[in-house]
Amino acid sequence: MSRVGIRDRRLVERVVVVCALVLLFGPQVTTAGENTLTVGLLSEPSTLNPLVATSNETKDIVWLIFLKLLDEQPDYLHFAPRLAEKWEFSPDSLSIKFHLRDDVRWTDGEPVTAEDVRFTWQLHVDTLVAWPSRHLKQKVRDVEVVDRYTVRFHFHQRYPYQLMDANDGVILPRHLLKDVPPDEIRNHPFGRRPVGNGPYQLGRWESEQYIELIRNPDYYESDKPAVDRVIFKFVPDMVNLMTQLKKGEIDALESIPNDQLSDLKAKYPEIKIYTYPSREYWYIAWNLDNELFADAAVRRALTMAIDRKEIIETLWGGLAQLCDSPIHPSLWAFDDGIERIPFDPEESRRTLGQIGWVDSDGDGVLDKDDRRFEFELITNHSYQLRVDVATMTEAYLAKIGIKVNIRTLEFRAVVDKLLSSNYDSCVLGWGTATKPDITNHWHSSAVPPDGYNISLYRNPEVDGWIDEAKVELDRERAMELWSKAQREIYHDQPFTFLLIPFEVNALRDTFCDAEPNAISFFYNLRDWRVGAACQ
Repeated sequence: MSRVGIRDRRLVERVVVVCALVLLFGPQVTTAGENTLTVGLLSEPSTLNPLVATSNETKDIVWLIFLKLLDEQPDYLHFAPRLAEKWEFSPDSLSIKFHLRDDVRWTDGEPVTAEDVRFTWQLHVDTLVAWPSRHLKQKVRDVEVVDRYTVRFHFHQRYPYQLMDANDGVILPRHLLKDVPPDEIRNHPFGRRPVGNGPYQLGRWESEQYIELIRNPDYYESDKPAVDRVIFKFVPDMVNLMTQLKKGEIDALESIPNDQLSDLKAKYPEIKIYTYPSREYWYIAWNLDNELFADAAVRRALTMAIDRKEIIETLWGGLAQLCDSPIHPSLWAFDDGIERIPFDPEESRRTLGQIGWVDSDGDGVLDKDDRRFEFELITNHSYQLRVDVATMTEAYLAKIGIKVNIRTLEFRAVVDKLLSSNYDSCVLGWGTATKPDITNHWHSSAVPPDGYNISLYRNPEVDGWIDEAKVELDRERAMELWSKAQREIYHDQPFTFLLIPFEVNALRDTFCDAEPNAISFFYNLRDWRVGAACQ
């Protein structure tokens, strides 16, 4: 062979190697013919590490990259196969055997096996990892690898949510994370370069710009998803996001401002509006370690001074309902007989006066023992509705002699303050679980950093009722316990429970077969059709 032939062959070999490396490790770029869904987000995730993700927006992305054992159905009661193709309880109901698919691979080519499932459980329960939902695995005694594609969850006891708890949390790759010290895994580079097993994989992440997901070519459902590419675009301003939606620069947007609905419906017929009940409730959290809020009577008085119905009509256009419990109305354990605290500013001021809060110096602000009733109310500046709620709260409380100083922060800064208990009060919202287990928000054991009991609410009676209710197999008895817990929490008002908003989301009609629900707007994205298929 001539030198030219040898050189040409070596050149071809090098090109093949370089192309292979780019495919494996290089950033993915758009190719002609791709179907792209662009989603607008107000804030950027700090990580895509599923052990850290807390916001609904971040979970939406994580659930497209990683699989759970099963898919929870919108009724919150049933499950469909996913990574596990079938499962069965043991005769004594103390274990569940999952039979995994044998054709699911991580995006680096390694097979997903029972070892990954056991390893993930070990991370979930490790106190050094500090997974926020660690409490959900407390009753799992062990996870046994039966064989390469069979795994058995063993439980300490029978209880109503064994399948739900076994399924909670996506499965993670053991071969990539097994040598990472548990106390370092939350900050591991894996959070910026996740290797998953779902319908999508990370293409590119441009900080402060976008996260690009691309279709996983090795996803076990070879004909899915039809949407090749999903871009989550960060625009920390709702006005700008709405402009981009109308111009076609983004295709999907959650939490459409209610004052924009009529305009969208009248002028943009190509944008479909999806409205359905949310699993979120909004609240004002009071830091109970702050002596201003230590007395439950004071907290009830604060709630009485806030016109929640007016907030709903003014800011939501009626597309929300009052919230009167820490348990969501969509769940079977919700107690609809709780006596609502009324809007009554006169009674609020009278109650505060009985406790000793009076305007002794005539400056318009209540005081007691030389301390003014003045505090800081924080929320994230990127969410105008929350800022508006804070502004209306400031005005309501000013009428009864309380000085509120609003401070708006970037969302991650708000979360940091809440988890370090470095705040007075906060306007925010929770996305509630699909079972009536309020441990992680209201049990004494869930005070940060061990959970999200951000008000630092500690009530031994409530702890006992929660502990009993979540293992009670008799639903009638469990309902009695849940009623006691939620009535006591509502009476104590560690939160002012404000409202439950409706989901109002938008999607361009380029995409069809979307079935968003309160679990996720992108719940069935793998089944969406796009473009000509929608005609």
